[in-house]
Amino acid sequence: MSELLLPTVEVLAIQYPLYIGVEDEDRLTDSADLADRIFGALGEWMDRPLAFFGHRAGADLAYRVAERLERETGAALLTLFVSGRTAHWGMTLGPPVLGCRIVALAGEGDPKTPLRGVRAWRRRTSGRFDLEVFPGARYYLDSSRREVVNLVHDQLLSQVPIDAEWEAGVEDQGA
Repeated sequence: MSELLLPTVEVLAIQYPLYIGVEDEDRLTDSADLADRIFGALGEWMDRPLAFFGHRAGADLAYRVAERLERETGAALLTLFVSGRTAHWGMTLGPPVLGCRIVALAGEGDPKTPLRGVRAWRRRTSGRFDLEVFPGARYYLDSSRREVVNLVHDQLLSQVPIDAEWEAGVEDQGA
């Protein structure tokens, strides 16, 4: 999907570790440890607006990193995109942990991510929540690729201030 994004969107992709031929003691199985590593790798990216997109287990991981980002830096993401995943783990009765916008994406016929469970992401943020449902089931990212990218662009553009380039110190190249 990243090749379809506008050039103004910088992508830092995170690939889950592959465990082919890796000894059991070297496997990274704790998502909290993986979230810590990702948070540490974000150091040079912290000076710009961030948005995370996590698909399936990556949605849980993106949530954990966003939670740590807000807790430790006070900075909120522009948007947390959670795709193909229900918010079933660690449900708390307390106030929402995040303050950023969460956009949940799901396939309308995905038996592993019923819409009721996807809607539960709403309870994870005090910010805005949107649910986007695409035709199909588990493979909607393939069949609705362009629509998903357009949604990401629209959400990001709606969050960036009009004067963002000026605030970042970019000179006007006008007439």
